[in-house]
Amino acid sequence: MISTKNYKIVKLQFNAPLQLSKGSIEYTYIDDTLHSDTLKSALFVCALQLFGKDDINDSFFDSFQIGSAFPYWNDVYFFPKPFIKLPLNIKDAPQTEAKKLKKIQWVDQFLFERIILGEDNEITQKYLSKDGKFVSEYFETKSEALVYKVETQQRVQVKYNEDAEPFFTSRIHFHKNAGLFVLIECSDSFFTEKLIPIFRLLGDEGIGSYKHLGNGRFTPSFGNLDMSVPTHATHQLCFSLYCPKKEEIENGLLNDASYQLLKRGGYLANPEDESKMSWRKKSIYMFQEGSVFPAEVHIQGKLADVSPENFTHRVWREGRALFIPIYKKS
Repeated sequence: MISTKNYKIVKLQFNAPLQLSKGSIEYTYIDDTLHSDTLKSALFVCALQLFGKDDINDSFFDSFQIGSAFPYWNDVYFFPKPFIKLPLNIKDAPQTEAKKLKKIQWVDQFLFERIILGEDNEITQKYLSKDGKFVSEYFETKSEALVYKVETQQRVQVKYNEDAEPFFTSRIHFHKNAGLFVLIECSDSFFTEKLIPIFRLLGDEGIGSYKHLGNGRFTPSFGNLDMSVPTHATHQLCFSLYCPKKEEIENGLLNDASYQLLKRGGYLANPEDESKMSWRKKSIYMFQEGSVFPAEVHIQGKLADVSPENFTHRVWREGRALFIPIYKKS
C-alpha cells in the first residue's frame, strides 16, 4: 500500500558560490552538504534579527522540523542514497557495478520513491552524472550531466609577527539551473508569517563560510512537494542530522539499523556580540542523512547542549530529525 506525504519546500538558487566548513580549525576540511543543524541555527539568528528576543526564543526550534539541503536540477529533486543494499542494478556495467553503486550519493525523486517502496530498479550508465554521484533518467537526454562542481583555491593566512601560511579552500559552484532545496514540516501560518521572511533575509546575508566575500547568497522560492511512501514501513529513513535520546537507543534504535556517524563542531554565530563568535561549540557525533532505523522505535531526537565551558547562556544544536517511512526488503 502507498500513501502520500506532503512537505513545504524551499528552493535555494545560489547567486554566488557556496563554501561549507566542517567546523575544524584547519581550513582544508571542507564539507559538501548544507546540514539541517546549520540551517536551523542560521534561521534562528535571522529570526532574532527580524523579530527580536520578545518574539523569538528557544521555542522557535520546536515550531518546525527541517531536512538538510539536497540538490535539485530544474524540476528534478535529488535525495540521499539510503544506507541499505540498494534494489538497483546497472545493466550495462556488470564488471564495475559494485564500484559505481558505492559512488552514488544522490538519487532522483522517481528512483528514490521506488527504493523506499522496496521496488527493484534497473538503470543504464547514461543515468549517472559525469562525477558518478547522481542518478536520474533526466541525464540520459542531457549532454552535460553535472549538478555542481567544486573549485579549489589557494589562499594565505596572515598573522601578526608570524610567517604567512598558505591554505586551500573549496567552493561549490552550481549549474545555472541547479541549487539546493529544503523540506519542512510546520503549520501553514508559521511557514507564511515566519519562515518565508526569515529565508529571504538569510538569502540576502548568505550562508556558510566567507559570507563577507559574498559567498552563500541565494534567492529562495517556496512551494509544496508530494512524495509517495509505503503505508506498511519496516524502517524509517533520516532526512536530517539526528541526535538520539538515551531512551531511544535503549528501546532498540540500533537493532537492524544502517547508518553513518558525522562529527559536528564549529564556531558560534552571534549577531549581537561579535566577540562571542570566536567561541567554539562542543563537538558531538550525529547520525547522518540517509541513515535507516527500525520503524517500531518511536524516534524524536533531541536538542543537544553544545555550550562552551563557562559561557554566558545555553547553546543548542538541533538533533531532532525529519524522518520518512521506508520498506526494506529482508
